[in-house]
Amino acid sequence: MSETGTAAKKMTSENLLHPDSREPSHSICWNCEKSLGDEDVCPSCVRVQPFGEERDYYSILGLPVKLTLDPRLLVAAYHEKSRTFHPDHHVGDSEKEQEITLANSSLVNLAFRTLRDPFLRAHYFIGHVKGEAARPNRKATLPPGDLMEIMELKEELESLLSSQGPQAAEQRLRSVMDPIEREIFDSFESIDHQLGAHERDEAALSRALATLAGRLEKRSYLQNLLREIKEAS
Repeated sequence: MSETGTAAKKMTSENLLHPDSREPSHSICWNCEKSLGDEDVCPSCVRVQPFGEERDYYSILGLPVKLTLDPRLLVAAYHEKSRTFHPDHHVGDSEKEQEITLANSSLVNLAFRTLRDPFLRAHYFIGHVKGEAARPNRKATLPPGDLMEIMELKEELESLLSSQGPQAAEQRLRSVMDPIEREIFDSFESIDHQLGAHERDEAALSRALATLAGRLEKRSYLQNLLREIKEAS
């Protein structure tokens, strides 16, 4: 491969796995047509700007692309953005600007709900760093061994429900679920470190993300079983 091709491939990889390193996008203000970056409000005419398609949940809230987020910073960022785009603050604005603030406010709320929940955040994070953020509903599948384990557990839980009640069934389910959740949380800091390393081991990072995705998917199945137990109680 030529040096140019190698450089292009390296740049693509860096942009994929280092979202914060990408050049800021540029757009035009819808009102005064001045050039903009990622500003939420045009510095020239002070009109709110719509979020571009390239804006992800992290950049919408002005947060680093990480699995581990400080809840205090997340809440502070949410309140700041909410004040900027809350429709009540733009009652006297033009119809177009009110439409923009309403759409942006909805995205701010969605970004906050997603990033506040560590498991939703992990799902989103994996899709984002792998360039799949536009396909958030893509369904992963469990390996046959894990799927068989879930089916056997489901039968065991149904038996416990009928013989000992929902509390015993939930306790048994939590004995399987809690260790998986701890493994998920324990992987956050390691993956953040690998992603931010100056010289990354791309293969190791890819394996870590795949392992995290598998644990998240298994937890989703277990969550469905927990929901069934609660509905039966």
